[in-house]
Amino acid sequence: MTAITLPIALGLWAIGLTMYFGLPNYYRQVPGKVPSFYKSLFRRKIISWFFVAVVIQNYFLSAPYGRNWGFLWSSNHAKAWQVVLLVILFFIGIWAAFLWIFSILSKDHSWILPVFAIGLGAPRWCQMLWGVSNVGQYVPWVGGPVASALVSRSLWLWLGVLDAIQGVGFGMILLQTLTRIHIAFTLLAAQVLGSIATILARATAPNKIGPGYVSSDPTFPHTLANKLKPNFPKFRCRSLQWSGSGLVLDCLGLPAHHLVCPTSTPTVCRPKANIDHQRWILHVLP
Repeated sequence: MTAITLPIALGLWAIGLTMYFGLPNYYRQVPGKVPSFYKSLFRRKIISWFFVAVVIQNYFLSAPYGRNWGFLWSSNHAKAWQVVLLVILFFIGIWAAFLWIFSILSKDHSWILPVFAIGLGAPRWCQMLWGVSNVGQYVPWVGGPVASALVSRSLWLWLGVLDAIQGVGFGMILLQTLTRIHIAFTLLAAQVLGSIATILARATAPNKIGPGYVSSDPTFPHTLANKLKPNFPKFRCRSLQWSGSGLVLDCLGLPAHHLVCPTSTPTVCRPKANIDHQRWILHVLP
């Protein structure tokens, strides 16, 4: 991991230093004051929603992030070059196809990508459920072990592409609703809140040092459920083995992720009666 992240960090430092020393003095001016800046921030519902989404995502999904990526290269049957080809197909080919399609659709409706991103729900949560739990370890209906490994990782990569598309859509929501100063503050504050949530997750999350009971495990039925009802479905909430805070932390994760999706849909975009029905305006603008 160090061999990967250290060159990236050095490259980012080089870009930052180049921009700092290369920009003209015009960009070093102190920006003007914005009256009631902090009050205007929280009058915009999209900012509060964005902060809540960042905290939820970082607390519940930061701890298994490394194990989730480890799933991509953990197969004993698929060759490394086969996985690399899948990565190129999804993160370059399909990603470019998505951008091309939305570039065309955005000419008629600039909010098509943000609306699509909101409608995706929680693709990163689904990706981590597939990679960290036992769900994606073996897909018997596709054939042999090599085909199973490749199909499983193809689904993982597809969910990763959807998560990236969702990130672009959320960024476009901010770009189309906020000024530059508000965007800068929102992104910086989100970084701070996300870091705090990640620190809390590392200290208190049930999956802080291992898989933990933070996702549903559909591969093994719960023993208590079998005693209560023989035909109880195998899909269960793993925190049934817990009590107290464990139950809350486990079964709260997925509802919390989906809570910020359906509630935001009518808040972000709403049709206005006195304009053409194909045009939309933001309800969150002051």
